[in-house]
Amino acid sequence: MNRYLNIDLSRAEVKGNVIPAVISTDTPVDRGEYNEILEHTEDAIKLRMEELPLLVAHDSQDPAIGKVKDFQIGNGQLRANIEFGSSTRAKELLEDIKAKIINGVSVGYRILEKELEGRNLVARSWELFEVSVVGIGADKNSGFYRSLTKEKIMDTDNSIETIKEERSRCSEITEIGKRFKHEEDANQAIASGESLDSFRSKVLDKVQSVALATPFVKEVGDSKREYSMFSAIQGLLNPQMRGYEFEVSQDQARKYGAPKLANSILIPSDTRVITKATAGANTTATDVGQVIDFVQQEAVYPKLGVTQFSGLSSSFMIPRGTNDVTTSFLALDGTTAITESTPTLSNTTLNPRSLASIVQVSHKFVVQSSVDAESWLKRLMARSIANKLDYAIFDGSGSSNQPDGILNVSGIGQVDYGAAPTYAKILDTIALLPASNHKLQNCNWVINNADISVLASTVKVTGEPDFLLDLDVDGTTGRVGYMAGFPVYVDKNISATEYLFGDFSNYALGFFGPMEMDVDDAYDFAKGNIAIRTIQDFDGSVLTNSGFARCHT
Repeated sequence: MNRYLNIDLSRAEVKGNVIPAVISTDTPVDRGEYNEILEHTEDAIKLRMEELPLLVAHDSQDPAIGKVKDFQIGNGQLRANIEFGSSTRAKELLEDIKAKIINGVSVGYRILEKELEGRNLVARSWELFEVSVVGIGADKNSGFYRSLTKEKIMDTDNSIETIKEERSRCSEITEIGKRFKHEEDANQAIASGESLDSFRSKVLDKVQSVALATPFVKEVGDSKREYSMFSAIQGLLNPQMRGYEFEVSQDQARKYGAPKLANSILIPSDTRVITKATAGANTTATDVGQVIDFVQQEAVYPKLGVTQFSGLSSSFMIPRGTNDVTTSFLALDGTTAITESTPTLSNTTLNPRSLASIVQVSHKFVVQSSVDAESWLKRLMARSIANKLDYAIFDGSGSSNQPDGILNVSGIGQVDYGAAPTYAKILDTIALLPASNHKLQNCNWVINNADISVLASTVKVTGEPDFLLDLDVDGTTGRVGYMAGFPVYVDKNISATEYLFGDFSNYALGFFGPMEMDVDDAYDFAKGNIAIRTIQDFDGSVLTNSGFARCHT
């Protein structure tokens, strides 16, 4: 990583070819999605060598133009003496610095340990391996020959807005360079003052002309690799831009089978994926955090304790029964026989059904480098998928490629409450489950949103201030209250006037393989929009009918 700093020539004391400088401070630097703070203590900063090379725009291919030495740490600053060499290039740059043509330095570093504090990413330990001369800096608390106190420097040449714009330019260019493997070009663009639009166009031209023949490995060993859905989408739109995300897709295809669609990518459902990029390469990991993770947050069924099976590759058979296995006490003298149980057992089979979602976005949106934008897209997709999964579990018709929902399975206990719900009928519904040996502590209610007003305004006993639904909204769990002592959840997919009660671990939901995604850039061609389609294979089934009961009109 690189950090770009200002040089204050008005305070520089040039002694021959040596200029003292504050090369780094703990000033927060805006990285777009977060503020980066480098901790400046003796323990935090690791110097690769006592003397570090002085480069131009982080170009490690060119010879060093000098060295950085005599490091001192104090008051949230890292100070050093910058000594320019005797080469023609070094002399030219030194003269340009004196003439205020060039006014910035940049530190090249690698974060070893970090912590997220709100919007601040704090580097608790980091390694400094080079310092570079660059065109423009953004840290007003750093530069040549600053005092040991961090006084505010009034700079008439740079307003606050200019500083913010420069930080944004550097951050965006750095991100694009990293994403498309053009870090050196990014450093040169920053140093020369090239505009963001110009650099973006230049990189896209290069990417389109050169295919990425081998997978990109960011780090080796037990390190993490970056996974971006935006990069996956861009790779679908332009095969020349395919990188790490397609490497992961190929790994998923080897595990679960090839994609159904001709031009698509497989998105793993596991949040942590281990891959081995090439022969002889070290194993690396990535935190994917994809659409399926957001589905778990948006849907109601995970909060109810539905039994889930992930990573299925073919039809999956599950035993189901209507009564429990018998367990007996066995005498140690061998005189007592084990009481055999004869549970009523059958099998239910989960078979892949496809659930598809389509989201329309603009071309400009998918070239963003914002984590927030990518997160928003995933959540938008997830809401639609979560809604359909909840519907399938509660009210699926069993036809039109839908599984049987709980309310459409025969054998579910039921209580009719007539014209209006009563406390007695609610208790009668609950009483249907203990006879089947189900644990009441695992049970929940699910009702339609529209039924809240009725249940929360209907008294248990005439003349008493207690209502059927005791409202107690919990934003963390999604619970809206309690009915007869059991948690109540709401979902628009359950039919109104249907109060479903049960131990929802008696419902099995299976996911087959990874999610598949493809794009259509001609979906709304005239408006410059594209369609993103995701397909997830799943199936669901009730395991024990007696684990549920309904109270309805």
